[in-house]
Amino acid sequence: MVVLAGAGAIAHAQGRDNHGVERVRFRNIGVEQGLSQASGIDVAQDRHGFIWVATQDGLDRFDGYGFRVYKHDRGDPSSLAANNLHRLLVDRRGRLWIGTTSGGLSRYDEQLDRFDNFVPDGSREGAIGSEYVSALLEDATGTLWVAARNHGLQRFDEARGAFVESPCRGDALLRTNALAERADGHLLAGTMAGLFECNPADGTLREWMPRSGTHLVVRTIATTETGEVWLTATKQGLFHFGADGEEIEHYDAQTSPSLDDTDLTGLRIDRSGAIWFGSENAGLSRLNPRTRRLETFTHAPEQPGSLAGNRAFSVFEDRDGQIWVGTWSNGISVFDPRAAGFVSVHTGGGGRSLPGASILSVLADDDGTFWFSTAENGGLSHFDLEEGLLEHYAHDTRDPTSLAHNFVVSTVRGRDGSLWIATRGGGLDRLRRQAHAFEHYQHDAADPRSIASNNLLRLYLDAANTLWIGTTDTGVDALCDGCSEFRHYAHAEGVANSLAPGGVYAILEAQHGRIWLGTERGGLALLDPVSGHVRHFASDPRNPASLPSNTVTDLRRDRRGELWIGTRGGGLAHLLALDPAGARFETIDTHAGLAADAIGALAEDAQGRIWMSTTVGISRYDPHDRGIVNVGSDQGASASGYFIGAADQGRDGRIVFGGATVATIFDPAQIPALPVPEPVLTELRLFNTPVLPRWRDPDSPLEQAPWSGGNVRLNHHQSMLSINYGAPSAFAPAGLRFAYRLDPHDADWIETDASLRTATYTRLPPGDYRFRVRARYPGQPWGDEEATLSLTVLPAPWLSPAALAAYAICAAMLAAFVWLRARRARRERDAVQETVRQSEERLKLALWGSGSELWDIDLATGRMHRDNQLEHLAVTHEVGEHSLATYRPFVHPDDLERFERALGAHLSGRVPTFEASYRTQDTRHDWVWVLTRGRIVERDEAGGARRMSGTTSDINALNQALAALRALNEQLESRVEQRTAALQNANLELRSTLERLTLAQRQLFEAEKLASLGGLVAGIAHEINTPLGIGVTAASHLQEEAQRISRLIGEGALANADLEEFQRTARESSDMILRNLQRADRLVKSFKQVAVDQSSEDRRVVDLGVCLNEILTTLGPTLKKTAHRAVLDCPAGLIIETAPGALYQIVTNLVMNSLMHGFVEGDAGTIRIEVTFENRIVQIDYRDDGRGMDDAVRARIFEPFFTTRRGQGGSGLGMHIVYSLVSQVLHGHIDCESAPGQGTRFVIRFGGEVLQQRS
Repeated sequence: MVVLAGAGAIAHAQGRDNHGVERVRFRNIGVEQGLSQASGIDVAQDRHGFIWVATQDGLDRFDGYGFRVYKHDRGDPSSLAANNLHRLLVDRRGRLWIGTTSGGLSRYDEQLDRFDNFVPDGSREGAIGSEYVSALLEDATGTLWVAARNHGLQRFDEARGAFVESPCRGDALLRTNALAERADGHLLAGTMAGLFECNPADGTLREWMPRSGTHLVVRTIATTETGEVWLTATKQGLFHFGADGEEIEHYDAQTSPSLDDTDLTGLRIDRSGAIWFGSENAGLSRLNPRTRRLETFTHAPEQPGSLAGNRAFSVFEDRDGQIWVGTWSNGISVFDPRAAGFVSVHTGGGGRSLPGASILSVLADDDGTFWFSTAENGGLSHFDLEEGLLEHYAHDTRDPTSLAHNFVVSTVRGRDGSLWIATRGGGLDRLRRQAHAFEHYQHDAADPRSIASNNLLRLYLDAANTLWIGTTDTGVDALCDGCSEFRHYAHAEGVANSLAPGGVYAILEAQHGRIWLGTERGGLALLDPVSGHVRHFASDPRNPASLPSNTVTDLRRDRRGELWIGTRGGGLAHLLALDPAGARFETIDTHAGLAADAIGALAEDAQGRIWMSTTVGISRYDPHDRGIVNVGSDQGASASGYFIGAADQGRDGRIVFGGATVATIFDPAQIPALPVPEPVLTELRLFNTPVLPRWRDPDSPLEQAPWSGGNVRLNHHQSMLSINYGAPSAFAPAGLRFAYRLDPHDADWIETDASLRTATYTRLPPGDYRFRVRARYPGQPWGDEEATLSLTVLPAPWLSPAALAAYAICAAMLAAFVWLRARRARRERDAVQETVRQSEERLKLALWGSGSELWDIDLATGRMHRDNQLEHLAVTHEVGEHSLATYRPFVHPDDLERFERALGAHLSGRVPTFEASYRTQDTRHDWVWVLTRGRIVERDEAGGARRMSGTTSDINALNQALAALRALNEQLESRVEQRTAALQNANLELRSTLERLTLAQRQLFEAEKLASLGGLVAGIAHEINTPLGIGVTAASHLQEEAQRISRLIGEGALANADLEEFQRTARESSDMILRNLQRADRLVKSFKQVAVDQSSEDRRVVDLGVCLNEILTTLGPTLKKTAHRAVLDCPAGLIIETAPGALYQIVTNLVMNSLMHGFVEGDAGTIRIEVTFENRIVQIDYRDDGRGMDDAVRARIFEPFFTTRRGQGGSGLGMHIVYSLVSQVLHGHIDCESAPGQGTRFVIRFGGEVLQQRS
């Protein structure tokens, strides 16, 4: 036996648990779960519940199950500004702001799933001051404040979308790390040079100094509701200031409680008022400011629930109270305060932790301490949660008063304070209060009143203080209060009312002194201690109201007196009725929502709810509403499960379960109800491909991101839709249950677990839908929180409302048509019948009127029936019975063979009808021509001809008329041949005339061109004459001066003044001669080029402006004779390939047309030519401001030989030539616009390839 005295005097000011008690556990999320990079620089939560993590390589959005990563893309201006992030802030409008270290500031647009970026730009007013955003703050007015590194503070003007410099300035603010706002609107700036209070109205700065008088190197600032300020400082610890700026307290390595690391980082005050702060080397700490209790949480590789890393960089509290800790290189750790209600006691940690391994049995003592027995020779331990191990008892072979065996399986406290201990292999021990020696009760084969076995399983004290002992192999024993002899209740072979063989796991007192026993293999037993008789209640697969399993692990009577049975493999059973005939049970198992069907132990809380330890955790069942809550490892339970019977409940209501790795202690009254999780839509897919918003993909059905609502419009091709959803801030996301439905498509909710977070629909009928999804924890009712999305499925064009209406109209029209056709058919049938009747009558009349007879032959017998017989034929009168045989002799011998051949061809099927003209005798025995036509009207089953009908007509007169017609036809053919010859001669004469007319027209065209050229020559000659005349005059004057100078030289009278006068005269004359000769040269070149172009329709590359200017130059003499002027507006350097000769003729004819016809005599007019080029089309806009023309003249303006000055020199071909050249040479078209008194406008458009355009 080992006794540890004085252990309770030790207090741990820092709250570090060195005795294996774990109150805080973290859920760690890292790169393995999809985090883009292991650094959690900052954490924020938006209004949808998404958790955003700023890393050094992108922005990560967490939906409770995975991450979506946003990164900078140089080719996408709507991507994140940079990947190395520093600060996150969600403003009151729900917008996420992201401060970067190298790209300025980004603002996330949740509806369009894109970023608006604000980058530094020294040339633009209102730009952010630096690419490094070191702090963000939204003040009480909703104004965003930005600390730009090495620039200072700026505020964001929403109306202008610009940043405005703050009045708070100074070198100290250039390296600001944190911003906060005071109640009076003043700003607190935590910088690397100190903590400063700034009045944003006038820029006044005041530094807050600690009592030490040193300048603070501030990392993070947090304020309380009372205006007090907490801050972390680099290598200076934690500071607490009052609202007046005076230091209240300071924590560092020298204070009490002391800090292991004073190089602090992130800071957060949670909703309970606790101060959370991180450090560079010592993990995360929590300070209770009221009690000054400090707890530090560090990374322990052997503990999966410890902090992810010891460099805790940022701290954040979400809206459900969970604490998110971003580490520098180990991802994110999440702590849920609701899990702190479950305290874990670990074994094997050394120091004052429990020895051994698994916790086999537990006992909650009246003083709040616990007794634990542990495996692997752990023995029995007395333990206090605050102080750790108090006493440890183990078997010592040298000490007979030591614990009998280290394998302790059950403990119970007697009324006298004695501790009873059941062991596996050492029998029963008793430790009296204040004693240190164990009393042993072991099996003695020679003493039948000794304990039946040393291998025990369970201890139980009944109301009479009788100790009941369950064994592994000999049933159950009873030791009455104050007795030393044991009573035995064991299995007896062949005795039905004895105990079943096997161990006894559970014992519970029933009414009337009876005892309920839970057995290892025999189900539930009810023992009468007086008679020793046992009633058995076993599992019956045929009876659903029977016990669900024959292995009963624990028994519990609730405050209403009802019995609850824990089983292995059958879940929880509830005894509903017990009578002499048997018992009836209800079962609560995994089908009802339990996490497992293997239950280790049971307990009841103050509200009557049943708590169960299972092989996978802890479950709670509420008999009132049948609600089930499962507690897994994320919430504080042990994922390794718990042992059978290892449970107890203290007087304070705390429940303790012992398990394979830990003991779990919790107060049910302190376990808060879980909030209803809020689901959120995370993604929309079509054919398993993510759908982007419409601004990225014009064909997208998604107006805006699915989590922000909006409407999805699907066309008939988009027939496979998937919607993903999640729950970002869920307490235990893996255990969530989701339910979704698509109204009105789904008749009911479709429930899924957290592993299936996708709803897929295919081939939805056209219509409007609403997708809804909700979430809950197992055992929790569905809440009102839903994520929704509106869907519209558009019909195929052929199923649209308009198409369906058209179909209905068509169907109605078709029905009407069918009805009308049916009515018409009835009428037609009646009419046909009437027509047939009338036709029969008309046939008879026709036969009578035409003189034809109708015959009908039975081919099998040869008999012939004749109607309306031809009376003038001999066969009618000379044959008694008509048949084909009696008819043949009356056919002319020369025609009989042809008659037989035609008949045989029809009967054999080679021709469809029988027709023969032949001669037969009349009553005068003259030969007359008749025509017989007929066809087979009936055939036998073999297809052979059976009956034939037809007519015979007298065609003798017809044959005579045909002979006369043949003669007449021969005469007509002769006349036609004569007339055709005459027409051919006339056609030759017309063709010759047309050729002469075409030649004449061409000659007129050429005459017009020559006339134009003649005018050009005359004008150019006149123009050239002027500079040549001036040149001749100047040369003559120079000659005279030269002769005068020669004379003066000869006379020897040349003076300097004469020589200077001659030099001046020579210079001026030579200049005049040169200028006029150059002018003449230009005129000659222009004339030459224009003349060459006019004489040819070849295409060449020209400067269109120069070409038109040369054309107007050649027309200059003509224009000078009038009071009119021509103005050209053409872009310079427009080089195109065209036909300049055609352009010359067109422009010349238009100008001459205006001069001759367009202006009123005596008026001064203007001709404007404007050239434009657009879309590879050259447009020449020609207009004058003359008299114009009426519609009649304008309609005929381009007709050949049309002129309004007939007999006054006009040929009427000028405008026709223009039209021909535009359409045939330039391949363009010309339009004319004019009205009387409004001038005339011609618009010419033709294609042109610009080869070069110089400005």
